[in-house]
Amino acid sequence: MSSPFQLDNTDLACLPKFFPELKFDHEEQIFALRHSSNGDFQAVPGSGKTTLLGAKLALMAARWPHERRGICILTHTNVAREEIENCLRSVPHGARLLLYPHFIGTIQSFVNRFLALPWLRAQGIELREIDDDDFEERFSRRVRADWSIDRWVAKSEFERAQMLRGVRYRGASLSLVTTAKTSLPAKGKFIDRLRLVKAAMMNEGRVRHEDMFAFSEQALEQVPGLKDSLEHRFPNVFIDEMQDTSDTQLEVLTKVFGSASVVQRFGDINQSILCRGTRTSAAAFPAIGNFEVKTSLRFGASIADVANSVKAVGDAIEGKGDVCVAPPTLVLYSDATVNKVIKRFGVWLSQFFTQKELDSHPVKAVCAIKRVGNAKQRVGRHIRDYFPSYDDSVDKPTSSRKSVRELLRVAADPLVVRTERRSAAARDAVLLMLAEFGVTSIKTAKTWRELTGLLLTEVESLTRMRHVVLRCVLGGYDVSTENDAEISIRRILSELGDLVVDGAKSGVVPDTWLADARGGGQVQGVAANCLRVCAGTTEVLIHLATIASVKGETHLATLVLESCHDRKYDLKSVLPYLCGEASAAAVTDEGTKNQLMNVFVAVSRPRRMLALAMHVDRASVESQKKLEARGWKVLDWTV
Repeated sequence: MSSPFQLDNTDLACLPKFFPELKFDHEEQIFALRHSSNGDFQAVPGSGKTTLLGAKLALMAARWPHERRGICILTHTNVAREEIENCLRSVPHGARLLLYPHFIGTIQSFVNRFLALPWLRAQGIELREIDDDDFEERFSRRVRADWSIDRWVAKSEFERAQMLRGVRYRGASLSLVTTAKTSLPAKGKFIDRLRLVKAAMMNEGRVRHEDMFAFSEQALEQVPGLKDSLEHRFPNVFIDEMQDTSDTQLEVLTKVFGSASVVQRFGDINQSILCRGTRTSAAAFPAIGNFEVKTSLRFGASIADVANSVKAVGDAIEGKGDVCVAPPTLVLYSDATVNKVIKRFGVWLSQFFTQKELDSHPVKAVCAIKRVGNAKQRVGRHIRDYFPSYDDSVDKPTSSRKSVRELLRVAADPLVVRTERRSAAARDAVLLMLAEFGVTSIKTAKTWRELTGLLLTEVESLTRMRHVVLRCVLGGYDVSTENDAEISIRRILSELGDLVVDGAKSGVVPDTWLADARGGGQVQGVAANCLRVCAGTTEVLIHLATIASVKGETHLATLVLESCHDRKYDLKSVLPYLCGEASAAAVTDEGTKNQLMNVFVAVSRPRRMLALAMHVDRASVESQKKLEARGWKVLDWTV
């Protein structure tokens, strides 16, 4: 369906004025900017996908003709949302899209705001908490208190306990399903009791994040005109990072924007490491007939060749970025030298870069696995084999981070639900504020349980606190900039009412509360997972991270560290593809697909240097020779 809104050459002529440091001179870019109907854009790493989307939105904002109809921009994380918002703030007219009638936010926040929350309120249900971990704990405790259910679970404790932990609603009928490998029984006393407990918790306002999508489908099915109203409100819809969209999210979005709205989706299916498994939805990305943006401006031909060897979907990447300072390199280590690899990498790359270059972009060593595995397996299993002092707690939302802004960011990030407790981050933010500005009777509380215990008889105060936590999780407080964060913190202090001492609401917000780890703020522990390497007069700072955490980043140089999952070492598994002996496009095994995808994300981060570290015993001499024949360099760091 064609869009009534069409960008023309006059609009495109404004690009140099809006973005003087960027070039939009590739045919693929021009096509994507001018395309005005439904379409999927499969964009390779470094193609400037988010910048391209920001540019298109900026041009549309300059002459958007509607006062009560807007553009809907959906992302997967608040980080991506902020990147688009910052792009729009930097150009004339762009800030218009940050206000009504437009919407920029995560898929979860869109579903919550326009569908699930209004529907639940219409049923007389006020949410108290959206927290997967809290729900699992409470739900499991309640059902196990039922003697008949507990007896049923006890017959196969491990399997059936997993079933309970994964229980959630699915679809408009609110069917009860589980994420466990074993499905729930279709009928019987056990499933009937589970339904009763789940319904009771829903009526109390305690739900999972995924439940909100089921409530949304129910609203769309039972509220006449809701879909038409949303499509009228948002004639143009843009969705970023589509490869991370689950079937559940796809079903809701397709039902909302299935006919009248023009929907353009951007992503790279080769980087879908945050949403594993085969998608069954007919609307899965990318659709047949998608458009490819295959030119990468991040790296040159040599890194593009490596990425192409492990790339499963789409045409080959054309690397048009900077030329590498060294060929792709395989680093060999031994049991004795595994924890020297990162330092030697720093010394080695110091020979190729000036201090100014090293300070311009990050240098990172990345590994797919951070948790400690089987101690009986050979080294090269996880990140601590290379860097024993790696601190996993740095990435967790705890009050030790000393930044209210960072905690609020984590609380509102829908992807954090996979690894961290978003509500825990929100509670820690409130605890930090009350530790500084709380009234005497609660100021000493160290944990949320202790705080709620002190307020056990203060029903209004407890309700007020819980509403603040819920708004944090729903993204109700903007922390995009330091100024936004300060305004939001003052708002929270005000909403906490008599729990906060007089004068605190208008007082000075501590600088430590506004620190931003991503922007260089000095949050305690941020530098914990870094190694500083001094080589003569050159200083190299190497950041240690998981591959999942660096998706979307650009590095000056990247060291990919071998890891092991299900007794399979990833670099050993993908070595035949790197050597040109096998095609990633022909892989059908899910485990190998996942390893190829992880390696693809890792090798497509650097601009000018790429190295992979493998145990010498897992890299055969024949494989080394084949890599060298393809232009690789092999370094022996086993001594």
